[in-house]
Amino acid sequence: MLKEKKSHLTRVGVFYDGNYFWHVSTFYYQYHERKSRLSVGGLHRFLKYQIAQLEGTSPELCKIVDAHYFRGRLTAPEAARASGDVLYYERLFDDVLNAEGVTMHHLPLSRAGKGNKKKEKGVDVLFALEAYERALQHEFDVVVLIAADGDYIPLVRKLHALGTRVMILGWDLEHDGEARREPTTTYTSFELLEEATYPIMMNELIDSRAFRSDPIINGLFVNKGVSEERSREVKGRPYQAPTAHSRPIDSASVDRLKDDELPPAEEEKASAEDDEPRLAQAPEPEVTLSVQDSIEAPEVKVIGHIDLPEAKPTIILGEELPSGFIRGQINTLKAGFGFIDVGVKENAFFHYKSLNGVNFNDLLVGDFVEVHLNRNDKGQLVASDVTLLGQE
Repeated sequence: MLKEKKSHLTRVGVFYDGNYFWHVSTFYYQYHERKSRLSVGGLHRFLKYQIAQLEGTSPELCKIVDAHYFRGRLTAPEAARASGDVLYYERLFDDVLNAEGVTMHHLPLSRAGKGNKKKEKGVDVLFALEAYERALQHEFDVVVLIAADGDYIPLVRKLHALGTRVMILGWDLEHDGEARREPTTTYTSFELLEEATYPIMMNELIDSRAFRSDPIINGLFVNKGVSEERSREVKGRPYQAPTAHSRPIDSASVDRLKDDELPPAEEEKASAEDDEPRLAQAPEPEVTLSVQDSIEAPEVKVIGHIDLPEAKPTIILGEELPSGFIRGQINTLKAGFGFIDVGVKENAFFHYKSLNGVNFNDLLVGDFVEVHLNRNDKGQLVASDVTLLGQE
């Protein structure tokens, strides 16, 4: 009997919801300060570095072995009658996809709704069937879905059942548009992000000041990238992929992921007394024996005995203040959202748009906050007006 050979490669499959990707790319070209479309090649390079960091491997061992693009399309006569060079720009983008090895799947647009407008029909079904069938055939280690619709949740669950990790690339975008009374918004389904193994909010990374000069982030845009050599090395140091996670996702948490539960980091606490307010131990002060600045400053050493103050409980989790705020402590951070311990068995969910006076990328696990609590339509505990407590 032949022994099964295990590959050292992390095999990645990428699946594009074409209409969604085109909408996001157009936003960055028309309304964002970058004024540039998304680069398919730059996006694939970003995925290799991001997945390598999350999977604990190197970018050279992360290979995109299959990529597919799904979108509705006008027929040739209809495109010829449309205003502008529709056929030309469609074929131009086809050339880009072909150059990056992306297989295209097009369905004819159907007339529906008021005004007999052309709309996509059946594209999401084809997307899900192809992604699942390809995952069965190729045994991907990671499948990347560039999609926002909650209708893809059953697909994510099926992929998890195969033992395949799922990364969701999502964007939350808003702009005034042209001749519109209300802002145009695009949001990624929270439920879809919650189901994913690796949820990534791309707009958070792209707009973060921390990654303003990052070659991989800048390389996400056409004519904004750098050479391959520069993308692999920054100032003489190996490149570290940007991440919105406070710590790497461990393999044990991935293995425990089930269809009907939150990721383990967000599971409800099982303690019976959790409904009562609890005391949070303040983090023990650390002694820094060597401090090295990022700009080659001289090393500073502390010599001698240092008396540390005794760590005492200082903040009561779940304490209600006269202002109506509740005190809590951040215990989980993901890409664009997180969870807060508010002294009861259920953690409170918060989104980056719920923050008050602080940037999401400046938060750390263990930070103390004050929040307002309420419940959404599904009965989930949600935190709003999340304010970071100052250092005392």
